[in-house]
Amino acid sequence: MLKLRRLRIEKFRGVAPGTELRFSDGLNVLLGQNGTGKTTLLELISMVVRSDFSSLAREEFAVEYELAVPEEATVTVAVSNKEKTGFVGTKDRPRIDLPERWFPVADVTIEDSSPGASRRIRYDVERGLTVGDHEPIEGGWEISCLNAGFLWAYMLLDPEFIVTPTYNRVRDASSARRFDESLELFTWLTGSSDARRRVFVLRERVLYAGIKSGLLPNALLRQLGSMYEPSRSDYTFKHSDLDFLATIKGIMGFDAAELKVDVTERNARGELHEYLTLGDLVFRFWWEGGEFITHTRLSYGQKRLLTFFYYLACNDDIVIADELVNGLHHHWIAACVEALGQRQAFLTSQNPLLLDYIPITSPEQVHDSFVLCRGERRDGRPAWGWANMSEEDAAEFFAAYEVGVEHVSEILQSRGLW
Repeated sequence: MLKLRRLRIEKFRGVAPGTELRFSDGLNVLLGQNGTGKTTLLELISMVVRSDFSSLAREEFAVEYELAVPEEATVTVAVSNKEKTGFVGTKDRPRIDLPERWFPVADVTIEDSSPGASRRIRYDVERGLTVGDHEPIEGGWEISCLNAGFLWAYMLLDPEFIVTPTYNRVRDASSARRFDESLELFTWLTGSSDARRRVFVLRERVLYAGIKSGLLPNALLRQLGSMYEPSRSDYTFKHSDLDFLATIKGIMGFDAAELKVDVTERNARGELHEYLTLGDLVFRFWWEGGEFITHTRLSYGQKRLLTFFYYLACNDDIVIADELVNGLHHHWIAACVEALGQRQAFLTSQNPLLLDYIPITSPEQVHDSFVLCRGERRDGRPAWGWANMSEEDAAEFFAAYEVGVEHVSEILQSRGLW
C-alpha cells in the first residue's frame, strides 16, 4: 500500500519555511481552530499524493515529500515553481518563452528495496526531462512536473517500473482527492456535466480509467468490463455487484440498492480500441415493498455517508477527509473509521466524536498521528504554523490516555493541544 511518510515545505503560502511533517501509516488527524490552514494542508497532501500541482501553476512554492510502498520502494520528490523573467534555454536547445514566465522544477529519486537499486529523474523547462545520466529527452518540457499524474508519467520512461507495485500504487493514487466537509463531492459525482470519466476499452475489456476520469471504483470497472457491449448506452450495477453499495444499503436500512451509469460519449480508436465517457450517476434504494427513492431524496447525512463509502471504494491506499463526521450519527462515525481498514488516512474534525474513535497505541504513534495547526503572525501578516505533536506532549497525552478517565478529545483540550 502507498504511504506518505514525510512532507517538507520550503515555500507554500503562509506556512513557515522549513516546516517538516511526518505521518503515521494509519490515522493522521489535523487539529486546530478555524482559519489555521487545516483544509489547505489537506489540499496540499492531496496534490502530493495525486502528483498534481496544476492548481499552483501560477504560484511560487517548493516542497519535498517521500512516498513509500513498504518492502518495495521509496520515492522522494522535490517540486518547486518560481517566477522568472525573460527567456530560458541552453546552447543546445532553442530559447523558449515561458507562459507567465513560470519555471517549474522536479527532482525524483526512486530507491528499490534491493540494495543499491536507485534511479533519478529530473525535470526543468530549460533542459527538459532527464532520466539518470542520459541526455535530456526531446520535448521534455511538455511533460511538466505540475501536470496531473506527472510522477507516474515519468516512471513510464523506465520499462522496469511499468509492472511494479510501486508504479501501480502511484498511478492509482490519482483519485485521492479531498473528501470535502459538505456535499461538494456528492454533487460532483451525481452531476450531469462535471462528473465525466474517461475509460479506455480494448477487445470488450475495460483496461484503464484515465487521470482525468475522476472517481471510479476498481470493482465497478471490472463489472463494466464483463458487461461491456459496443452499442450499450448505460449500465446498472446492483448491491450484489459492488461491496460498497451493499454496505451503505445495510447501514441505511434499505433492502436493495443499485447504481446506474450512462455512457455520455464514445470515441472509437480503430477496430479494437474505444474511449468511453461516463456520467450521470444515479443511485437508487429500495424497501421490501417495492418503493424506492433516488439519491436526491436522501438526507444530508445519508448523502455524505454514500459519498464517503463510494470514495473509499475508489481509494485502496490513502484517504483524505475534511470534517468527516459532519452530519453523521455516532454509529455511522464508528462504521466509517472501521471501514478505513489498513488505509493511511488524513482527517480533520472540529467535532470531538471522531477523535474519541481513534485508536491510541503508543507515544510514538501519538507523535506521528497528530498534526497541530496554529495561526501565527509573521512579518506583520497572518501565517500558519504546522507541526507534529512534540514528543513531550505525546508522552503526557499517552500517559493520560492509559489512565482511562478522559476521552481523547478531553485530553487534547485540557492540555491546550486542540
